[in-house]
Amino acid sequence: MFRKLYFKCLSAKSKISALRDKGTMLGTRIKNGRKAYLFLLRDFCAEVIFQNDNMEMHPEKITTFSSVSEFNSYLEREFRSAF
Repeated sequence: MFRKLYFKCLSAKSKISALRDKGTMLGTRIKNGRKAYLFLLRDFCAEVIFQNDNMEMHPEKITTFSSVSEFNSYLEREFRSAF
């Protein structure tokens, strides 16, 4: 839990550095016509949408989830609402 609280206090640039350096990229998905990048970082997960859907650009939105199960529930709800 401490890591997630610490992560939330970081700047967007530092968050992306932490996700790239210490996290595991789980994959991507399309969300509202945009590419969302999915990451696992120790005890929590994150979804990131970058400018122009380019991972080298600045992040537009970073959403964090307290646990893998919370993240899975979110993805399942998003998947069901798409149909």
